[in-house]
This record gives sequence, C-alpha cells and structure tokens, in this order.
Amino acid sequence: MDPERKKHLVAVPSPDAAEMTDAHLVLAVVEGDKAALRAVWDRYITVVRSTLRSCLGRDSAIDDLAQEVFLSFYRSAGRIRDPSALRPYLLGAAAKLASAEIRSRTRRNRWYRLFHWHSVAGRAARGPDVDERDALRSLREVLSRISDRERQAFVLRYVQDLTPTEVAQALGIPKGTAKRAISQGRRRVMLLAQKEPALAQYLLSREERP
Repeated sequence: MDPERKKHLVAVPSPDAAEMTDAHLVLAVVEGDKAALRAVWDRYITVVRSTLRSCLGRDSAIDDLAQEVFLSFYRSAGRIRDPSALRPYLLGAAAKLASAEIRSRTRRNRWYRLFHWHSVAGRAARGPDVDERDALRSLREVLSRISDRERQAFVLRYVQDLTPTEVAQALGIPKGTAKRAISQGRRRVMLLAQKEPALAQYLLSREERP
C-alpha cells in the first residue's frame, strides 16, 4: 500500500455487540464471538422466558428450558435462513420446546402442573388486575385443551404479538399454514371461552390493540 495513503487511514472500531442488529449478532455467533452470544441472551431472555411461561405457567423448569433454547440457537446459528428474524426464531424454539415438555409430562401424568398461568411479557412489574388474573386462570385451562400447533400459534400471535409472517418463521411452516393455525387456535379458544365472559373480553382486547 502507498505509505502516503496508509498515513491517512483511520481505524474503524468494531461495533459493540449490544449495538449490533440481530442479523449481525447471528453472523458473529457463527464466527464464535462470545460477546455476541451474550448480547443475544441479554436482548431476548425476558421474552423467551415469557413465552415459556405462556405455555407452561410458573414452573421451576423455566430457567433450564430457557438455557436450552439459547444452547440450541448457539448450535444451529449457522443454519438460520433469515438471521434478521432472530426474535421469531427464538420464540418459536421456546414454544416448540414447551410443547415437547408438555407431551413429556403428560406421559408422566403431570399435566395439571403445567398451566398455572402467571403473567404475559411486559406486565410482570405491575401485575395483572383482578379481572385479568381471572381471565388468565381460565385461559390456562383452555390452552390445555387445544393442539400443540394451535397453542403455539395462538401464544405467539396473541400473547407475544408476532405477525402471521413471524409466526410462520418461528414455527418453520408456510405462511398459509401459520394463518390457518392462528385462525383455528383463535376459533377453538373463543369457543371454549364462551362460558367465561372475563376471558372472552380479555381475548377481544388483545385483538383490538394497534
């Protein structure tokens, strides 16, 4: 390189992992960047735990399952088709892992320990009001009566606020299939919720948000 040009070059510092986009974080993790892996954990651990609680309720296994979600991400980061869709990927992994845990516990006759619904993302600090607590208690029973895919699609769409496209990405299914699962899940939940006015009102309010 021309020494005169070299003199004028300015070193550009690498961006801090916490400031990276999701896509850049995934690529950095693939390259073995431990700071990037930590940044992914810090950015998404709260919503991953919330997704697990949405499916399992307050459960002593939540922390272990959350760690398993991120361990799975670490092992498969290089195979993620759309690195920019990291959030849907992690939430989908959490929903699928929760469903696998449910099936496992069902076989061990421990089903009723799973659905002690506690809270949804972003509400833990203030806690739900009385009507909302009643609605969520009813919802845990309703969710235990629908299929895995319908439950996953419903929780991701109406609890975690993913778009249908993001739900499809999260579950690794075509968008049309995701839309059908969301629609079927909503229909079944609303049908089962007919005898629970507080739950029906709560679900409608979730749908009406901007």
